[in-house]
Amino acid sequence: MFYHQEITSYETHTRVIVGTNCIEQLPEEIKTYGGKKILVVSDPNVSKTGFYANCLRYIEEGKFPCAEWKEAEEEAPLRNVEAVCEIIKKQNVNLIVAIGGGSVMDICKLAGVLAANGGKGPDWAGYERYSVPPVTLFTIPTTAGTSSEVTNMAVLHDEERNVKFTVGHRILGAASVTFLDGNSIASCPRGLIACCGIDALSHSFESYIALKANPVTEALSLSGVRLISRNLRAVYGNSGNRQAALDLITGSAMGGLAFNNTGCGNMHCIGRHVGPQFHVNHGMSIAIVMPSVAKFNFPSQMEKYRSLAEAMDLDTHGARLADIGKIVVDGLRKLIGDVGITMKMSDLNPSREDLEKIAQDSYKQYQKFYYYRNPVKMTFKDYMMILEDCCK
Repeated sequence: MFYHQEITSYETHTRVIVGTNCIEQLPEEIKTYGGKKILVVSDPNVSKTGFYANCLRYIEEGKFPCAEWKEAEEEAPLRNVEAVCEIIKKQNVNLIVAIGGGSVMDICKLAGVLAANGGKGPDWAGYERYSVPPVTLFTIPTTAGTSSEVTNMAVLHDEERNVKFTVGHRILGAASVTFLDGNSIASCPRGLIACCGIDALSHSFESYIALKANPVTEALSLSGVRLISRNLRAVYGNSGNRQAALDLITGSAMGGLAFNNTGCGNMHCIGRHVGPQFHVNHGMSIAIVMPSVAKFNFPSQMEKYRSLAEAMDLDTHGARLADIGKIVVDGLRKLIGDVGITMKMSDLNPSREDLEKIAQDSYKQYQKFYYYRNPVKMTFKDYMMILEDCCK
């Protein structure tokens, strides 16, 4: 592959423990990180599962004082962050164990920042804004989606302003340890497996074609595409398939380890505005825009799309390079449909004003962040073109 002349780098600050029933190592890791009072954070559904009970059992076997908070809501609202922060301060918690999806993990990330640095969530919006290390965090993902378990950022929902914002720190923003356990998604609902899986695929896909990609991130993201493409259908059909589940959740983490360095592109630039505008979850937002964005970006990364097609097990035999884009886009549409996602942008009945608002918000985000990530130079009209294509 061809790279920019500028220097790139790769780093991660999370210890990644992988394997079915790897959560049995929880007591050892808590001891290593000096855990004295543990707070386990989850949501009402995950906290009822046998997997969650096993996590608690291992913590209790280590004789660590432990509190629980099981009320996390979707899309990581700020009120949840404030509730967790209050518990941390009142009970002198020095280690958080987040068991759940991206919302649970992001709530814990920001709560740990606030407990250590004070202030309100929006005070720390952006990157490198705080300097005091947050409360130590362990993550145990129960979805294969956001990759928050290995990234150095959290995405929160400010419901008063109806916007999402990011809090990140290159060194201090990541969980100390994550556990990728093949048992973790056995109780995950099929619809959630689908939406989260497509989100995970988008991370690897976008990282691979990102302007800041380098040989290390490319290896991770291409492996992520391969593992997710080959296992998402199987896990959607049977979440008890332990090997497929472990491969899927590992592929999801690989995407996070890649895009944590490269950033994502227009799938996320647009998707983060589609969700709040129409009140659909993040994974669904990504699924709605993914094929149209992939089609738009193809001319800028034609050679890489051939590698993506191979990783997705798509038949490119005898195909001209110029035709690879359609093969990949059709492959994405088929995978999205095969896991039961049928919603289109047109189903949301967007007005012209809705599309213009999303395009304008996306273009503003592009000018701030995505101009050095997305492989195509964008204009407001380009965003309108993509959104109009999503409506077809």
